[in-house]
Amino acid sequence: MVDQVDPPRRVSSMARGSNRGRLVDVLRRQGPLPRVELARSTGLSFPAISGLTSRLIAEELLCETETAATSWSDDTDEEDADGLNGRRRGRPAVLLTLNPEFGRIIAISVRMNLIETLIADFRGSGLAQSRLALPTRALDAGALCDLMIAQINAMLEATATPRHQLLGIGIALQGMVNADTGRTLWSPALSITDVDLATPTRQAFGVEVVMANDAVAVALALTAAEPALAQGLSATIMVGHGIGMGVVVDGEARWGAGSEIGHVKLAPDGPQCRCGQRGCIEAYLADYALYRDARTFLDLPPADSQQPSEAQMALLRERALGGDPRLEHLFQQAGRALAEAVAATISVLRPHHVILAGPGLQAFDMMRHAYEERLEQAVLPWLLKSTAIYLRPSESAAIVDGMVLRTLRVVDRNHMEATE
Repeated sequence: MVDQVDPPRRVSSMARGSNRGRLVDVLRRQGPLPRVELARSTGLSFPAISGLTSRLIAEELLCETETAATSWSDDTDEEDADGLNGRRRGRPAVLLTLNPEFGRIIAISVRMNLIETLIADFRGSGLAQSRLALPTRALDAGALCDLMIAQINAMLEATATPRHQLLGIGIALQGMVNADTGRTLWSPALSITDVDLATPTRQAFGVEVVMANDAVAVALALTAAEPALAQGLSATIMVGHGIGMGVVVDGEARWGAGSEIGHVKLAPDGPQCRCGQRGCIEAYLADYALYRDARTFLDLPPADSQQPSEAQMALLRERALGGDPRLEHLFQQAGRALAEAVAATISVLRPHHVILAGPGLQAFDMMRHAYEERLEQAVLPWLLKSTAIYLRPSESAAIVDGMVLRTLRVVDRNHMEATE
């Protein structure tokens, strides 16, 4: 079931913010625009936009870029006389954009045996990226913080970015994260619990530190890439190393709404989950669960820290496509578990969109029949028809991309509040 319905449009929360905030938010979401289009999109008058953009250019937050290929006019009263092409006529409009040199953002993703770091400019364009493979479960809190700080410093050095140009840092983790306090309550990637990663990082760099569950970061990245999915309530279920969910409402991620839906119980005596319980959705659907169970009857190489690599999961999918009925059974179980996750999401949240994302969906064709059959049984028909379901087998890069976007929006808000 894909692309079923279009939800009603809602007014973005940016419309309730300051004039400066409205303007920056429009440019953040839509990209370079002429002044006349900024006036339309923000609801501000053209004179107000002219004065506001002049001040933001003087502050070096905005800059002018190449003229628009479409012949917009900066004269709001001059209409196309013939009306044939629906354009305004007049001199080509100068586009305004966020100044990429205004500052830098760094995003970090901590997941099983990997720390990924990205530095981006003020527009959100990536400038440099690194991937550090190491046994994350062997790290204590101090070692993890030291490693993250070292990775941030390496990004600053690689891009010759002065420390004063760093505006904010975003950190995404698997597991349960308190976005308000900056504490990681539990993560399968770590052996330690209730860890404060935000405070040491904030003290080291003196900037805003934003924390989030990795599924929430992916939700924001996907809805930003496809604005239609940001209308109304969107729930993204991420399938891969674990099973998580992120919620976006009218384009804004609900950071307290990062859900460990993968730990909803299907059977109290089911397979072991790495959270310590049995019968969780994740214990049937996550990469590590599929690979672990397959090794009980197939000669497969062991996974590092019980987490199979991309190559090992590709091998498992290849073996399943070869027609082994035992593997077919595992993927059918996974499909039914995915259906249970979707059914619970639809029944509780009644979202306009459910987005199924993550590298684990590369095996969706092997799950499809069991998934569709179970979903039809588990959700009221009228409720199922009211939700559009999309498949987006996103790469892991979506995590750091989403954290860049989230951190930029927090930086925008803080800057606007400080200058009001």
